Amino acid sequence: IWMGGHKHSNMSPTVLKRAIAMFAPRFAGTSQHDSQEFLAYLLDGLHEDLNRIRRAPYVEMPDVTDGQNIAIAGAEAWNVHRMRNDSHVMDTFYGQFKSTCVCPKCDK
Repeated sequence: IWMGGHKHSNMSPTVLKRAIAMFAPRFAGTSQHDSQEFLAYLLDGLHEDLNRIRRAPYVEMPDVTDGQNIAIAGAEAWNVHRMRNDSHVMDTFYGQFKSTCVCPKCDK
């Protein structure tokens, strides 16, 4: 891993994994781990440390109604989220998606 102008020009991934395991013991050892879970933990920790919002305001999430335009509801939810979360990690890696569950019996 590249470290910019630091006197040590690179870092072994093993050293990084051991350092993270100090804070998240579930990643300790040599057994196989979920790489997506590891990356999510790493990015979340970086985001928390780099978050430019020092005092996150209390914000209520607006209710989404069935008749509401999904794009508008998504934009409102994202704006509320960004009021509490603002970092380079957020700018680069975070996003928003919509999932829908449909009952196979009643199609609702």
